[in-house]
Amino acid sequence: MADDQNVRVDVVNGNDFFADEVSVSHSPMRFVIDFKSMTPRMDLPGNPPRMVVKHNVILLDPYFAKDVLNVLKDNISKYEKKFGEIKMPENLAKHEVSAGKKSKAAKQDYFG
Repeated sequence: MADDQNVRVDVVNGNDFFADEVSVSHSPMRFVIDFKSMTPRMDLPGNPPRMVVKHNVILLDPYFAKDVLNVLKDNISKYEKKFGEIKMPENLAKHEVSAGKKSKAAKQDYFG
């Protein structure tokens, strides 16, 4: 491409996505980061409750995955210097302690 040519860049913004769960897997060629949003749905009376799970999957080559990790570590450090240490919310910590006492074979109840 010649130096005197202008380059047009079209930006397509994605949708905002709140993730409350994430899983990471890898192969020799890529890392797979699967962000999930789980929402309970209560239908009409008499119907059992259900979960709706939305996924946003990101595929990264190993070098870029490591770069993302370093950027995230740097940003968390800056955040904690400005706002204080990030801690697990007290209610969630209590739930995890309580859940640890239950059988590992028991299903987690998202419906209260």
